[in-house]
Amino acid sequence: MGGISTMLEIPEDAYLALSSLGYTKERIAREAKGSLAAYLFKNGILSLGKASELAGLSIGSFIDFLGELGIPVIDYDKEELEAEFQAAREL
Repeated sequence: MGGISTMLEIPEDAYLALSSLGYTKERIAREAKGSLAAYLFKNGILSLGKASELAGLSIGSFIDFLGELGIPVIDYDKEELEAEFQAAREL
């Protein structure tokens, strides 16, 4: 699967601070992609599948990642949630 490569510019001081904490360029890029994917999913810009693809994670792993960030995968409003509970009660 091909992809488009982009460059992430990090100020030298920030990179030195991160590298002193054990961050490699690969880890920084991976975490940046994951954070971007989570942000885009949370704001309804990308679907769960497309966001997990951007993050480079399986859907299950991406759902776990979202959970660690406190981002719900399903975000019902009060009426939608009540409708789901009503449907469950009717079953």
